[in-house]
Amino acid sequence: MPEHTRGTRSHASAGTPALPLSRADLHVHTNASIFKYCKAANSHDSYNDPEEVYRLAKARGMDFVTFSDHDTVEGCLRFQDRHPDLADFFVSVEVETWFPKTGHRIHVNVFDLDRHQHAVIDRKRRNIFDLVEYLRAEDLLFSANHLFQSYRMRQAPEVFFETMLSLFDVFEVKNGSMAYQHNALVEDLMVVAKEKRGHLALVGGSDAHTYPPIASVFTMAPGKTWKEFLASIRRGECLSWGSEMGFTKVLGDVYRSIGKHYRQVTDLKNPEYTRREKAQHLFFSLMSVPIFAAGVPAAVFSLNYAKQVALSRNLTRRFRKKGLSRSREE
Repeated sequence: MPEHTRGTRSHASAGTPALPLSRADLHVHTNASIFKYCKAANSHDSYNDPEEVYRLAKARGMDFVTFSDHDTVEGCLRFQDRHPDLADFFVSVEVETWFPKTGHRIHVNVFDLDRHQHAVIDRKRRNIFDLVEYLRAEDLLFSANHLFQSYRMRQAPEVFFETMLSLFDVFEVKNGSMAYQHNALVEDLMVVAKEKRGHLALVGGSDAHTYPPIASVFTMAPGKTWKEFLASIRRGECLSWGSEMGFTKVLGDVYRSIGKHYRQVTDLKNPEYTRREKAQHLFFSLMSVPIFAAGVPAAVFSLNYAKQVALSRNLTRRFRKKGLSRSREE
């Protein structure tokens, strides 16, 4: 079991799951995740082959496996079609949604859904309130991911947090790609909220976009089957475990993905695309070479990471002063 860094494992509390526990990395991406800002170059958020993701997750001790690709279940469904007899795999998706007044972006994992449900979700996701209303009506299990990743002070943090508590019962408190400071902030808030409200589920996932981080962070809960496992999470009988990647490894992942992208677009024998599509992908990819060569991805990532750390520290102090978050010195 991966050793936990800097005391960020979820603390035992009311609702601590009974042994034995099963494990699943609830936040993993495959090559079905498209990078929406550069579709013309056929850029992906991940180039992970689903077969290899499944193999690595199992080899690294996961009892159950799922893929949470951005706004699509097609990767999961294609994998299921190729392996109809697998009893340890279930369908998930990471949905991007927004608060209608502020434009604040939130990512939501939805578990154990079908193609029809996803089609409705895709229509509802423009408004987080419409989305959650539908998810509840369908009795789907869903979680709020990396809570403050896109938070830009468009509303008071206390108001935002209380609104999220009114919408969600499951929160991702450990994300392998986020900074330790962010994960600690979310977990400290949720531990206090759970003590006050009782029923909250605290989960974790690697948010792996490449192979190395897969299963580095995972959720533990009772369950001999994945349905029992998800039912335990729904009851709040779960905990998260694992280690954040840290700045250097996440930055390495960014450039690893860029390298895979250029290997893909220069594979002119790839039968998945027409000659015209290959030419378009290659043209727009070559146009971006000077940007990458100048170190722009590293600069942008470094700035965003520094902002994430600074914001997390500021919010931690603010929430502790108001008694909404625990102190790690306790």
